[in-house]
Amino acid sequence: MPLKSTPQRVLNVLIMLIFALVLGNIYSILNYHYTGNTKGLFKLLNFDLENNIPTYYSVITLFLCFILLLFITYVRKKAGLSYYLWFILSLCFLFISFDECIEIHERVAVFLRDKFALTGILYYAWVIPYGILLMVFALVYYFKFLLKLPRKTQRLFLASGFIYVIGAIGFELLAGIFHNPLNKMNNTTSILYTFEESLEMIGIALFIYALLLYITEELKVTISMQKTASIH
Repeated sequence: MPLKSTPQRVLNVLIMLIFALVLGNIYSILNYHYTGNTKGLFKLLNFDLENNIPTYYSVITLFLCFILLLFITYVRKKAGLSYYLWFILSLCFLFISFDECIEIHERVAVFLRDKFALTGILYYAWVIPYGILLMVFALVYYFKFLLKLPRKTQRLFLASGFIYVIGAIGFELLAGIFHNPLNKMNNTTSILYTFEESLEMIGIALFIYALLLYITEELKVTISMQKTASIH
């Protein structure tokens, strides 16, 4: 007998994982402030570092968004429905997942910061090209895409996107204002990157929930622990 999953169950699991990751990050910060230790668990759990558990979680969930969007593309194409907008969105998440893994945006930030001597709110200069691309994408593509979605999916996509962008760009801009090269682990910076990463994770979890709801309620696909999903 197949073990069926539901979008709500998946969301609950993701929220619990995020909660655990946030607790681990807070522990790493407190441990640093009391002991000054930046090795071991600090490297493994801190949100401000790369190639650790929070990073791998983000890469996996972003890649899951790509897989779900690609699956929706396949089902819609098979059913004779328009699908290319979903495919474009899947490629966007593939790039974001790849970016999160190899830190393309960090390299862009370093290049622009050195080239134009950017400081303050634009210290993390990747927000400039990425922000422009996001606005163009939203106005030219995403707005039309949203209009064609069911009302529930629209609301969830907007909510998840808003939460993610506030975390990824909004708090990154604030972090630039309070950046202190002599004390990168001050209390303000720690709070900012904790909120930044937490909001990004929550936004992606909500987006995964929205995609799973769309798959089960609109495409009528049952998600089960089998090799193939059943399509009714």
